[in-house]
Amino acid sequence: MGRVRSLLALPAGDQLRVLAAAALLASLPVILRLVSFVRVRRALLWGGRQVGRGRRGDPKHARVVSAVGAADRGLPGGRKCLTRSLAAEALLRAYGYAPEHRIGVAKEDNGGLQAHSWLELDGDIILGDLDDLSRFDPLPSLDAVERL
Repeated sequence: MGRVRSLLALPAGDQLRVLAAAALLASLPVILRLVSFVRVRRALLWGGRQVGRGRRGDPKHARVVSAVGAADRGLPGGRKCLTRSLAAEALLRAYGYAPEHRIGVAKEDNGGLQAHSWLELDGDIILGDLDDLSRFDPLPSLDAVERL
């Protein structure tokens, strides 16, 4: 009941953003198992552009990212960084922001690879910052790859 009360205490716009983020965070893991990452991201970006026509820069990007964080904390279980960054990217683009979606890889001691996904806006990391992010070698930006 505390989660519902916390949600209802938010302004209406924040409530909608948290609910939209929760819907994306809950559905994306299943969708990503059925559909390729590229197709899912294209659909999310297209949807964000359609929803976001006429909305530019309001609310501030930090508020949108906070809604994703609140939704993530409110949902049971855990989500991967890729799910969080896809959800946040879709919502940010719906509000007219153009974050750069980055994926990096790091070699583990056992020879395996570890990947991490994060968002940057105007050169600043706005989602997915880690204390040891520098150990990940960034792949080309997803937007740059999309243009190829």
